[in-house]
Amino acid sequence: MLVINPITLPLPLQNKPLLTYALRKLLYLPFSLLLLSLVCFVLFRAMPSDPVSDRMSIEGIRPGVNDHVSYERTYRRLAARLGYDLPPFYVALGNAALPDTLHRIVPRSRRELVRNLAFRYGNWPRVQAYYREVLRASTAYQDEALVASARRLMLRSDPVRINRELNRIRELPAAAALLTAHRQMVGEANRSSLLFPRLTWHGTDNQYHRYLTGLLRGDLGVSYADGRPVAGKIAAALPGTAMLNGITLLLVYLLAVPLGLYMAYYRDTTFDRWSTLLTFLAFGLPAFWVATLLANFFTTPAFGMDWFPSMGYGRVPEGASWWTAMRIRAAHLFLPVVCLAYPSFAYVSRHLRSAALQELDKPYVRTAYMKGLTGGQVLWRHVFRNASFPLITMLGGLLPALLAGSVLIEQIFNLPGMGDLLYRSATARDWPVVISLVLINGLLTVVGLLLADIGYALLDPRVRLGKLPPR
Repeated sequence: MLVINPITLPLPLQNKPLLTYALRKLLYLPFSLLLLSLVCFVLFRAMPSDPVSDRMSIEGIRPGVNDHVSYERTYRRLAARLGYDLPPFYVALGNAALPDTLHRIVPRSRRELVRNLAFRYGNWPRVQAYYREVLRASTAYQDEALVASARRLMLRSDPVRINRELNRIRELPAAAALLTAHRQMVGEANRSSLLFPRLTWHGTDNQYHRYLTGLLRGDLGVSYADGRPVAGKIAAALPGTAMLNGITLLLVYLLAVPLGLYMAYYRDTTFDRWSTLLTFLAFGLPAFWVATLLANFFTTPAFGMDWFPSMGYGRVPEGASWWTAMRIRAAHLFLPVVCLAYPSFAYVSRHLRSAALQELDKPYVRTAYMKGLTGGQVLWRHVFRNASFPLITMLGGLLPALLAGSVLIEQIFNLPGMGDLLYRSATARDWPVVISLVLINGLLTVVGLLLADIGYALLDPRVRLGKLPPR
């Protein structure tokens, strides 16, 4: 009886080019990146802060009481330069109560005010006239009471609060036009216009198109915290995190693969039981807690074990030998790598053990033994190849997971990487940096899944031929 290895196929099928399969998968990459950019753009627009005001704060422009008109003029000029007075997307779905130029009203709070009034009363010409009278009254410096009430009205869309504010200035002669505009807006309400939809095409002159073309040029915007380009800040933080996560990923697979295979090979032995206990214990210990303990005990002289440096990746002197550079880097990265690696190490080894146990019970393993192969040859030539599908699946998820896990690790060990940059940017509400790092994390996920698909095809030609799904 002839028993064939499960992934052995006839020679003509094995000679099918992998390049065709890889190119077909690469065709999905632009579409995935387009969706990812759209999600990040929506997230950025949903942020509570005003990007124009934040940019003005960077440039040292502060709102004042006596220069309100100058501040407003500067705000509108900067909003136009940054493109925030453009429509958000290529198309907009609204109704007859809203104009197709609503995006020109800046800042966002005023645009939301006008939108709410239009939804409430449905008569855009009257809503527009009321809004213009509120703007005019807000700059009538000859009457301080009118100015104060008008600026509060810029934040009021509730009828009760509007009427309460108007009652305060009802006796002022300068408020007559504002009161008339409000009365006409309320008296000539036409909510039936809300029932008629309107689809507006804005073309390529919109915010998302600018954002997308900026991404293609490598322009990720400007940081709110210090005014530096976001791409420059990420480029400065990327090498350290790439080195940390690259070493961690290599260490995880170098140690977890042999352990998982030999745990399955020596199942139900003392070695398997102790290895199972240690991997479960490692998987259950929080990495940030272990990192805190290691940083306290092994990087400070308080406990007499000041064995490792506590900050940075180490400064390598110019002209130093590779051995000196490696020794300096290793001293700084040893503890962070251990804290990042052990949860993934336990996870990978447990999954590989489970997959290898299923393969060891299959007929082709018994046939291999009957042909005279040793246990190590069977394990590495046959079992490992068939049990390695979970490793490829996990590789696609480990790339973004390591970046997310390095946020706390870099904070605890004072490592200036992307995790530390993400933490500092999030606490400072520096949204351009945060959204750009989210975009990079999503890009790593897409690339990881693409590599996993190509890895499936490398291990099993039937995957690229569409004969069976990967196991």
